[in-house]
Amino acid sequence: MKENNFILRIIPNVLTLFRSLVAIVLPVIIIYGGEIGALMATPTLIIAGISDYFDGFYARKYNVTSNFGKILDPVADKLLVIGVIFALASENMFDYYYAFFPALLIVLREILISGLRESISSHKITLEVTLLAKWKTTIQLIACGSFLVWRSNPFFYNLDILGLVSYVLLWVAGLITFITGFEYIFKTINFFKHKSIEN
Repeated sequence: MKENNFILRIIPNVLTLFRSLVAIVLPVIIIYGGEIGALMATPTLIIAGISDYFDGFYARKYNVTSNFGKILDPVADKLLVIGVIFALASENMFDYYYAFFPALLIVLREILISGLRESISSHKITLEVTLLAKWKTTIQLIACGSFLVWRSNPFFYNLDILGLVSYVLLWVAGLITFITGFEYIFKTINFFKHKSIEN
């Protein structure tokens, strides 16, 4: 029984570590994998995305949240999304006229919020992941997945509608990313404003 409880406790962290590993491996597959890599990239991203759902599911269901998971889980998501974006950019999959701004928003926001979390941790304030932020991650992964499908073979690449859908999803992801970033910044400013009033 204790062994089963131990397994249940470590499942969320194992899934998070798996996603962190995929965040390193997937860009390599995209860039250097050739035709086989193009076919492998989409299912690999899907599996990583599903692991994101299940690590949260197990953590909540069995009440096995940990500080390790709270720190690494959002970082793993960011590494995965940013890694895929850079890999796609290096493969010239983006028309920079349409993709530069939302891609830049996503990358800068993720770096900014990660730094913000780190800098305010000493003040005993945590930026809890909001529902919109969870949807943000989902939309980002779907947008990345759409681009990966688009580049997976010549048939899909010649479908203009798939390219259009990919860019629309990227812009939606960029917009939600900006909104959630603003929410976290506003929450932090509000915290320090109330703290200065109390002092």
